Amino acid sequence: MPIIRRLFGMVKPYWHFVVLSVIVNILFSFFSLFSVTMISPIMQTLFREYGVEVAVEEPAPATVAEAADPADPAVPVVLEPMSRLDEFKTDVQERLDGYLLQGTHRQAIVRICITFFLVILLKNITHYVAEILIVHVGLNVVREMRERLFAAMLRLPLSFFHKQQIGELISRTTNDVQIAMNCVTVSFTTLVRDPLLIIAYIGAAVILSWKMTLLAFLLLPISLAIIIRIGKTVRRYSHRQQEQMARLTSRLQESIYGIRVIKAFTTEDVEDQRFKAESRKLMHQIFKINVVMKSSSPLTEQFSMAVGLTVLWYGATRVIEGGALPADQFIIFLFFIFSTVRPIKNLGQVNNSFQEASAAAERVFSILDLDPEPVGRLAAGDAAPITGRVTMENVTFSYDPGEPVLQDISLTVEPGEVVALVGASGAGKSTLVDLIPRFIAPDSGRVLIDGRDAAEYGLNHLRSAMGMVTQEVLLFHDTIAANIGYGVDGAERTAIEEAAEAANAHDFIMQMPQGYDTIIGDRGVRLSGGQRQRLSIARAILRDPPILLLDEATSALDTESEKLVQVAIDRLVKQRTTFVIAHRLSTVQNVHRIYVMDAGRIVEQGTHEQLLADSGRYRELYRLQFETLDPGNA
Repeated sequence: MPIIRRLFGMVKPYWHFVVLSVIVNILFSFFSLFSVTMISPIMQTLFREYGVEVAVEEPAPATVAEAADPADPAVPVVLEPMSRLDEFKTDVQERLDGYLLQGTHRQAIVRICITFFLVILLKNITHYVAEILIVHVGLNVVREMRERLFAAMLRLPLSFFHKQQIGELISRTTNDVQIAMNCVTVSFTTLVRDPLLIIAYIGAAVILSWKMTLLAFLLLPISLAIIIRIGKTVRRYSHRQQEQMARLTSRLQESIYGIRVIKAFTTEDVEDQRFKAESRKLMHQIFKINVVMKSSSPLTEQFSMAVGLTVLWYGATRVIEGGALPADQFIIFLFFIFSTVRPIKNLGQVNNSFQEASAAAERVFSILDLDPEPVGRLAAGDAAPITGRVTMENVTFSYDPGEPVLQDISLTVEPGEVVALVGASGAGKSTLVDLIPRFIAPDSGRVLIDGRDAAEYGLNHLRSAMGMVTQEVLLFHDTIAANIGYGVDGAERTAIEEAAEAANAHDFIMQMPQGYDTIIGDRGVRLSGGQRQRLSIARAILRDPPILLLDEATSALDTESEKLVQVAIDRLVKQRTTFVIAHRLSTVQNVHRIYVMDAGRIVEQGTHEQLLADSGRYRELYRLQFETLDPGNA
């Protein structure tokens, strides 16, 4: 229930729509009730003698009434004093009959048909308006929830995404939010309308006969117990289903992203079988939920029918034996009782929807409740322009407790210097670079930017002073111009073209079908690796950051592309503080300083010539690399 209360708490901004829906549903309940009461004048019209006018009788006295004894008409029989409830019932019935049953059969039938048509019309109009109002509320709630979830994920630290599957997050944003929306729309509609209908029908039944109404609902606790038990089972199964849906989405996402590798290794059949296995597991989970959920409606209906038939047996016996209710009113009473079956069934389904929504909303709120990455104590406008001095003081970092990835790192890079980080895979190079824009925070030690702790900067201000070019270039399904200008508000076409020329990208762009307005496809699939990398460099040039982070920007390129990209990088790094993560040592021979990393530590530092002259780790890496490239010169 806390999850459900929190979910429905999101409805508060739209309370006026909910109130209006309640009012309209009250009118709907009234017209529904009135449509049932039309049975009585219809029956009276059909079964009275032709041509006999129906006189409007005065209400019976509320004290003592007299009637003739059927056995001896001369002997009066004293009846019980009429209660106020009986007075009200009699008054309403006589007023209704007095209006509808005037004149001949034909006149009465015409009047009844017109009244019935208008009542049903108003009933349907109010039903439609109430539904639309709640749908409007539900769609706004799901929109807000989806937007809040996406915004929350954007503000989570990178460490969160390192532990999550993309398909899992997609499933929570789409499937889980959709289930929660169904709860808000369908269930909320039912919660507003059906209780009103139940109250209206039961209230009318009590007016006709409170004794038979009490009998009708003796078995209600049994139905409620069944509904609650089924709901708990549904919630448990629903949680499993949503987790399986997330696994299926992850499998689909991985297969689509990896389609080139799948085709290259001819593993289509293997991936097909894996997807089928996940799909079948999902089917079984959905089937389990439906087995339980579908049992709720027939069980509720069966118990409700047992109640109704019990009332039918009891009431019919009373009517036959000369009971308190006339035959037409007893039939109306039965309609009232049986009319409660459907809303009671709907309420049973609401419980199932609540359990499904609770499991889904729990997965959504688990992300919304995560702490976002710290934004810093200074707003973006309060900090001075960053010049690019980067200092690390005894920095230690670990992804998992007790397993440090960086240990006691200390370095200083002055504005405009170009330094390189080299070392074997897993040495901690990328992790060290991730500390600078605060993608991660050190466990101990400090990262200083221009002498100020990086944690004190506003994130927007800090990261706007940095440009990044990585081995894996991320481009969007958009135009070339939009991709180059990404992250730079109001970038002019002239500036975009100048950045592309500086990145050696202008010539190939102009050969594209629409030039800078060419759509490059998802992740830039229509471009080569070298072309994508040059667009990434153009994006960094346009941003014009004082600090530049290059993470193996040329390692995946062929020789020709590498030369073009390297020329662009040489232009890019001028007068910027630059960190270069390099795999090919030939690309870092002219940097100001090289830091050699091993097992999360800086083990050597110096220029290329200095490090090559020493018999250390750098010289070993250099020898191994060039022996591999040219074994004859070993």
